[in-house]
Amino acid sequence: FNALLFLGAGSVMHAMGGELDIFKMGGLRKKLPYTYWTFLIATLSISGFPLMAGFLSKDEILFFAFASGTTVGKFVWAVGVITAVLTAFYSFRVFYLTFHGEFRSDINEMKKHAQEHGHDPHHLLHEAPWQMWVPLVILAFGAVAAGWVGIPKALGGHNTFGQFMEPVLGHPEVHASHAVEYGLMALAIAIFIGGLLFARHMYITRRELADKMAKKFSLPHFVLWNKYFVDEFYNLIIVRPAMWTAKSFIVGFSDGKIIEGIVNGVPKAIGQISGFIRHVQSGLLHRYAAVMGFAFLAFVAIAFIWR
Repeated sequence: FNALLFLGAGSVMHAMGGELDIFKMGGLRKKLPYTYWTFLIATLSISGFPLMAGFLSKDEILFFAFASGTTVGKFVWAVGVITAVLTAFYSFRVFYLTFHGEFRSDINEMKKHAQEHGHDPHHLLHEAPWQMWVPLVILAFGAVAAGWVGIPKALGGHNTFGQFMEPVLGHPEVHASHAVEYGLMALAIAIFIGGLLFARHMYITRRELADKMAKKFSLPHFVLWNKYFVDEFYNLIIVRPAMWTAKSFIVGFSDGKIIEGIVNGVPKAIGQISGFIRHVQSGLLHRYAAVMGFAFLAFVAIAFIWR
């Protein structure tokens, strides 16, 4: 389902001429039918719709964390539950803002933007070609049925995949009744329904509510909108020092000293050698005699040393 979400987002970007802002989308359900239904399946799966791949995998993780009986396990379970709540909400938020409601962009501006970036404006707001939507359909089957290899015993399954992996991972020592597992499943379903309804209420039923909450909680909204400034922090701590180091030392030394030294040094050395040879081959007899005498003395000295 994660791969399906990524490819579905790519299909939407293809239809929108590369646009990434979901607040400039909306109403794409009728324009992109294959993308809509496959994206819905992926959203349902990752949010924890019962018996889909996302529900079964997430349920197993949360169950074994809770049933471990350790403090760390309970902490992991609590973090997993909070994450599941956020996942269900923001997944349906993306789904509703992209495919439902009114279209929130100017088609003429989109065509202009597409032409400026080398895209064909005639392909805007159309379903992707079959080469793109066929993989979406295939992944949709996986988003629904891939988890069926691990249906837990509480639901009448044998957790075939878990038994297959036992020789490698071992058998976890957990002690919890089916009643506990049913309770955790009920909680997961409640989280799914809550995320779906809250996202629909915020972004379909009462769109103005999101703006009011953003104004009321301006500081948290500012921090969240800027993604905790992770990109800015990464750029300041990692990217800029790396670029400065590359320009100052790596490029400056390798390009300025080694490469330019070879490029400029070779012809300079050839010029100096040729200048020396030119002076030797002057055509003057006394210079030839001096060179021959020097060579003779050098030969005698070498022969004397090696005698």
